[in-house]
Amino acid sequence: MSFLSNVAGSYKKQVQKNLQEAGMGLLSALRGKLSSWGLSMPLGSLGPIVFEVSSRKVRTFKDMKRSTKARYASHEVIGGTPILEYIGPDGEEITFTMQFSASWGVSPQEETDKVREMCLKGEANYFVLGNITIGENPWIVESVSESLDTVDNNGRVVVSQIEVTLKEYVPDTM
Repeated sequence: MSFLSNVAGSYKKQVQKNLQEAGMGLLSALRGKLSSWGLSMPLGSLGPIVFEVSSRKVRTFKDMKRSTKARYASHEVIGGTPILEYIGPDGEEITFTMQFSASWGVSPQEETDKVREMCLKGEANYFVLGNITIGENPWIVESVSESLDTVDNNGRVVVSQIEVTLKEYVPDTM
């Protein structure tokens, strides 16, 4: 009986793996077909800002970095090395760059204004990539730094880039 159980278990694992690979291939093919039609599937989101790439529109980010830290207290020792005491986790931080171009179907000024407004209002939003929520808590936009790369002869921003810093927002539970 155990031989048959092993064979059945092995077969079940192989079928699950094949179904998962087929699903990923189907999703990839669907994204490609939608893109060729000028439509897109969201890559992720930060609250109301949806990251997407299609033949008509590009709104995404690059150079994402996530930082995780812990908090420690330092206790001074006369004639010796300070002793560190773990206090607890510190809030996480994410940084990334977003580049906007009018030729990519977005208004650089409008896109920058959306992110800047989130920063100024202190809105906490969940950050999602694919179907995975990043972190356990929502995130606030702590800072937005803008550079204008190209401005046309009428003073319109054609290409811009923003550096975005997100901080983990832990709701007050008290």
